[in-house]
Amino acid sequence: MKKGTDLFSREKGTDLFSRVFGDFAQKREKINLSPFLNLSPFLLLLAFQAAAADPAADTVFVNGKVWTEDEARPQVQAIAVLGEKILAVGTSAEMRALAGPRTTVIDLNGRLLIPGFQDSHLHFPGPSVNDVQVDDARNVEELQKILRDFVKAHPGDGMQQGGGWTYGQFPGGKPHRKYLDAVLADRPMVLDDRDGHVILVNSKALAMTGVTRDTPDPGDGRIVRDEHGEPTGEFDDGAKSLVYPIVPDASFDDRYEAFITHMDEAVADGLTSAQNASWSPMTHRVVLRALAEGRVKLRLRFATPIEAGVDYAADKIHLSRPITSADLAYYRELRETFPGPLVKFGAIKGYVDGTVDAKTAAMFEPYVGTKETGIPFWDPKELNETVALYDREGFQVMLHAIGDKGISMALDAYAYAAKTNGTTGRRHRVEHIEVPRLSDLPRFKELGVIASTQAIFCEPGPTTFVSYEPPLGPQRASHAMPFKAIDDAGAVQAFGSDWSVFDFAPIRGIYDAVTRMTPEGTPKGGWYPQQRISVEAALRHFTRDGAYASFDENIRGTLTPGKLADLVVLSDDILTMPPQDIMKARVLLTMMGGKITYEE
Repeated sequence: MKKGTDLFSREKGTDLFSRVFGDFAQKREKINLSPFLNLSPFLLLLAFQAAAADPAADTVFVNGKVWTEDEARPQVQAIAVLGEKILAVGTSAEMRALAGPRTTVIDLNGRLLIPGFQDSHLHFPGPSVNDVQVDDARNVEELQKILRDFVKAHPGDGMQQGGGWTYGQFPGGKPHRKYLDAVLADRPMVLDDRDGHVILVNSKALAMTGVTRDTPDPGDGRIVRDEHGEPTGEFDDGAKSLVYPIVPDASFDDRYEAFITHMDEAVADGLTSAQNASWSPMTHRVVLRALAEGRVKLRLRFATPIEAGVDYAADKIHLSRPITSADLAYYRELRETFPGPLVKFGAIKGYVDGTVDAKTAAMFEPYVGTKETGIPFWDPKELNETVALYDREGFQVMLHAIGDKGISMALDAYAYAAKTNGTTGRRHRVEHIEVPRLSDLPRFKELGVIASTQAIFCEPGPTTFVSYEPPLGPQRASHAMPFKAIDDAGAVQAFGSDWSVFDFAPIRGIYDAVTRMTPEGTPKGGWYPQQRISVEAALRHFTRDGAYASFDENIRGTLTPGKLADLVVLSDDILTMPPQDIMKARVLLTMMGGKITYEE
């Protein structure tokens, strides 16, 4: 956090005498103050005790545009913070009256102050700071240059790891180990794709896996092969498990460094809370250390894996045995030990299908030019029964579902659980919802299911027109990432990023949801612009709706007195500026629980 900047005007608060006798002091020309100046020590003590009963704010923000998201009072000039909570909202004069001698008064100079952003779907600790990332490459030549430069700067004889590649970076949208061999042939290289559902390896790493042309595909994945039947080095979804045995485990120190580094990046982007859509024992140890050292700057809610330690059978579609209540003892312990509001458990994460780019997202109709309809990762009956178990145990279930069939399967499972158990209010979630049938959208409201979407997914980058829209075809692509249709159906929609798949900067996500264009402004008018939403709606999905999706609407998500003081100050008013300029806005200050976690 940077200090001592001139972005805000800071003032000292008023003294205690002025707070106690403020009304008289303002009228001293008309009122004789001598009786008060001669108060006995006892009466002065009573006056000071009265002032102490109405404690001064720690921080007061004045002269701004405060967008509260509270329907009772949606916009005010100023806000006062005491301890970790919001003391009051109102006019600048009203909030100044709550200041004391130690109060920090920050003059916003007309800037916009909003509730803290929540990312409702991301993955901490995130990428190792020691791995190479190729997200910025526009083509295979740039990808190879990034790899060469990194390898040169990090010599050694071990495996080179990294990620961030997309299909659009490769000629014809077809990744191949030969492109990695050209950079590094004498030691193994393993790169995750941007979505985390595909791995690409070079020939050295492929040989280490033992996979050959005769190796069968697992039931929930695919070994991609060339026209001669030879593995290309691409492993889709469940087939990634064939690569895992050759990849060394990350060290605890590496994971901790990544967590602290990326958390600092998150608060600089205005995040005050996040739903972590993954969990592992290593992640748990990392968070415990950060808690012990007082370095946790975000409210974090973790989702544990749906399998609960039960293995899949050989076909990868069926569980080796049904999950039972006894299997959930550790999950129940985590939920009870970490109830929030800083660290919280209680959500369960599962996968119904894969991704569109890899053609593993489960669809009702084949991908264009193929007979493939994707890969459902569950037998529907087992999915229904497993979701019903978690529902009965009081857990919220989050199901990754991208294709229209996968989304329908997830909704069917939630409907089955509610009918079987007679439960309501679980706020189960479907994650991503990229290509739903429009006829399924009303079911979200009917079932009380949260639509957990990622605003930045609709940004039409090069990959969109290489490996995403073409296999969908124009009819399905026209309602991909249908944010407006979801809102119109009355569903609660919570925005996230799926970081580290995409940038977790909420301002960029808002820009994408409002314009459906790239940062460069293409395509003109937006990609399927009928699904654009307003800035107000996008802000709500990143704040109030995110809190609701995490069962935290009573303690945060709006700037309401008594709620946690999680807030963000922006350099520009994104509510009134031209949509194409939204990304010019910067986060100037982030506050979580009354403490400044970032200041430009």
